[in-house]
Order: sequence, then C-alpha cells, then structure tokens
Amino acid sequence: MTNSTPFVVHSLFILFISVSLSCTHVHDKNVCLPEPAIKAGVAKISGSIGNMKLPEGEKKIIIEIFVSNPVTAEESKYVTNLSVNNRFSLEVPLECSTSICGFNFGTETKTYGSGFIGLAQDNELQMNIVINDKGDAEIDATGGLNFTYDDMMNISIALGRFEDYHNRSDFYKMSPKEFAEHELTISLKERSNAALDSLTLSVEIKNFLKDQFNIRFLKGRLFYYKEEAENSFKMSQIENSFYSAYSAEEPGKQYYSFLRDFNLNNPQYLYCYSYSEFMQKFLSIAAFKIPKIEDIPIEIWLKGVKATVQSVLGFNSGLFYDILAANAYALQINNRKEPLTNKQIENISNYYKDNKEEYSKILIRKNEELKKSLEKTNDLKVNETPVVAKEKLIDAIISKYKGYVVMIDFWATWCIPCMNAHGDMKPLKDSLIDKDIVFVYLTDGSSPKPLWEGKIKDIGGEQYYLTDKEWEYVMNSFGFTAIPSYLVYDKKGQLKQKFTGFPGTDKMREMIVALLP
Repeated sequence: MTNSTPFVVHSLFILFISVSLSCTHVHDKNVCLPEPAIKAGVAKISGSIGNMKLPEGEKKIIIEIFVSNPVTAEESKYVTNLSVNNRFSLEVPLECSTSICGFNFGTETKTYGSGFIGLAQDNELQMNIVINDKGDAEIDATGGLNFTYDDMMNISIALGRFEDYHNRSDFYKMSPKEFAEHELTISLKERSNAALDSLTLSVEIKNFLKDQFNIRFLKGRLFYYKEEAENSFKMSQIENSFYSAYSAEEPGKQYYSFLRDFNLNNPQYLYCYSYSEFMQKFLSIAAFKIPKIEDIPIEIWLKGVKATVQSVLGFNSGLFYDILAANAYALQINNRKEPLTNKQIENISNYYKDNKEEYSKILIRKNEELKKSLEKTNDLKVNETPVVAKEKLIDAIISKYKGYVVMIDFWATWCIPCMNAHGDMKPLKDSLIDKDIVFVYLTDGSSPKPLWEGKIKDIGGEQYYLTDKEWEYVMNSFGFTAIPSYLVYDKKGQLKQKFTGFPGTDKMREMIVALLP
C-alpha cells in the first residue's frame, strides 16, 4: 500500500545502494562533507518564493523540512508557511552540527519543488526560489553546507532510481555466505551504476551517497538473507505452478563478518537517513542475542554486546557503540512509548559525559517530550473488534458512537505518511476535545502488535486491531488501495466523506466542523 500525499521527499529518506567497486569504503577527507559532531542545536533557514500563484481553493504555501535524527532515531518534520510578502524563515532543531535534510514546498494538493539541502548550526541557509514560466522551481541557495543546485536536485533522482531498480535471483539456492558474496559483488554494483549514471554531482555528495547506499543496502538486503531466500523460493514455485515446503536457515554470527569492510565508526554515516534504521535492525539480529538495555548501566550492557559482535565488526570502541546504545533507548521511547526510568536517566548521565554530554542532553530532552505528549493523550481506548460478519464490521463500529461525528483513520505503524498525519492532527484534536467527535483508528496485522501497542499511546483515540481478512474486506469495500485513508460520518451515522491521503489540517478541520453544531 502506498500514500497519495503531495509531499514526497521524506519517502526517499529510506532508499539505498552503493557505487563502490568493492566492499571496502575509505574516505578522502579532502572530498567529504564537514565531519558532523553530535550536538543539540538549531539551524536557521530563510528565503523567498517568487512568481508562485495559488490554485483556486488553496489558501497558503507550505514549506516542509525533514530531518533524520541519529541519536533519537526518528524522522522529524518542521513546517512553516509563506508570509504575505513571499518570505519564510524556520529554525530547525538538529542533533548534529551539520545535517542533510529533505525539503518540499507547495500547497496542500500540489508540490511545486522538492530536493535535499545541507544545514549547519553555525551557518544560516538562505534560499531564493522562483517559479519559472514552465512551472519549474529555480533555486539559488547560499550558506548551510553550500550545496549546488545540481546536488540539491540530483540526490533525489539518484535515490529514486534505486527505488525503481529491482533485481532477482534464486537466493534459495545459495548458502548465507554465497548470498552475501553475490549481493556485495554483483547487486550492489549494478544498483549503484543505475542510480548515479550521468548525474552531475559534486565529489562530496557522491561520497555521501556511497555511505547512504552502503548502509541502506546492508540494512535492507544483507540483513534479510532468510526472508530473501524464502521469497525467491515462493516466486519460483508460482512460476513453475507447483508448491512445496521450504524454510531458509537463520544466518549465524559469522555471516555478518562482511560488516568489517564498511568502517562503521565513520562519522560521515551521521548524514545518512538509514543510519538509525541500520542500528535498530542491528540490535534485533537473532544471532547477536542483544538484550534490551532496560536499567543495565551502559558500560555493562556494551561489554556484553562487544563480547558478541567485536569479532564480527573488528573493533571494540568508538562512535558506533555510542550511537548503538542511544538507539537502544530510542527503541523504548519511540516504539514502546515508555519514558525513561530514573535509573536509566542516571545511567545515561554517567556514561554520556564530558565530550559525550550532548548525547545525554538529546536523550533526556526526547524523554521529556514523550512524557508531555503522553500527558496530553489521555483518551486512548483499545477496543475489541465487534464479533460480526466482516460485511457489517464498519456499521457495528459506527453504531457504538451514536450522536457523535466519527472520523475513521486507516493507518499502519510502518506508514510514515500515516504517522506524520497523526502528528499534524494533534493540535486539531486538542481544539475539539470538548466537541461531539470521536477519532477511530483501524490497522491490521501488518503492524506488529507490540509496536502498535506502543505507538497508540501517543496517538490516543478509539483503537481497533483488525484481522488481515477484515482489513482486506473493508479496504476493498470502500475502494481504498492506499493509506492513510479516511471515512467521516455525521451524527446520524451517515458517510459524508471518503478519501485517501491526508488533506492537511485546514481541510480536515473544515470537513469535521461542518458536521458539528
């Protein structure tokens, strides 16, 4: 399932490939971006947008910035509007001294321009944008990391090419070792060439892309031997019209020895959008048996981790382990929505001190944000799905809320646009807290239940966890092929609105308020 939201750059944060001709990747410091440091701060962006005409019915121009946070392991979105004099400004919180971020600008229904920008806490970025006669955005930018126009635009193209590139092989015929060798020496090179072919990019950005592609390829491909082997077997069965049982082996620890070749202590990885995804997947690898950090002092927890993975990684200290521990806490904060305990805060302060104190500031600040968010989300109710025929499921749910306007949100934990929409909706929901409206949320088994149980703590509302068959029927019955999708019912239980893609808070407010007294 996909999403029809008009703002699309954030979806490119998770693409991957590499242009290296071998697995070993060594940077020339003379052609790399400035070395980022973990540092809580803000980067300033200001600029103007000229010659932009609003389509009929639209009221404002929206500028969005997407930031990947390596310490707290979440993507953040920051939004501002174009002023009456066609100018904008925004202060963007960063966890690193420098960062590469996505940006979009447009209306709630149309994107006029998007790309990637380089931000620096000590160097304001100024962007002057003009819409030419063809409707294309011409951008002149100074400051920040001083990206060229080609860099800003072509990063997106390179990442998009990778997303569109697909290669298959009979992985089920390969041992884990053969799979890793095949993917690193053949697939990685093919995808790299397809992504960067004929694009004009600075050497610094090519090196950034090598890092981003490598780290994403590891997380998205090499860490999934069992799944890839079993999927390729299923495809072979379908093509040959016969079926038999097959289960691929779970790779042992030494399978992951290819990680030695990627210099995982390289601070340039802090620029990569897939870095936290890589770290959190690393924490879950079965062969490593890494425990939850819970109240274990970080030094002791890391000692156990290193005893397991040092022989695979080839090193036992450095940036990688500091980020890994931070991401272990981030899993608790982001996925389980559990605030840090007093003991955990003490452990964080004791470990991340002196030249690592910024980690402590960032994690504790994130924890305070979670606590405040949970205090506001006090309307959460987890419901049992009505025991009725699937054809009557939605009617049964709606009937529970007679006399209320009901907004039904179809979502999933893995759907970034869904999660972004939930964040955007929070101020609107707060403003309607005393009104006759109920917010109902539906998801299915594609959202792992433990993760769902954590996420809904921050979403609130009336939550339902459908079976896959129930979900499939309801989605099909309303003609939905993507999420987020929405249904809006009036107080009499009559369906008034049905749409896919978050339309923005202003339009959502208009639809809801029109049904309230």
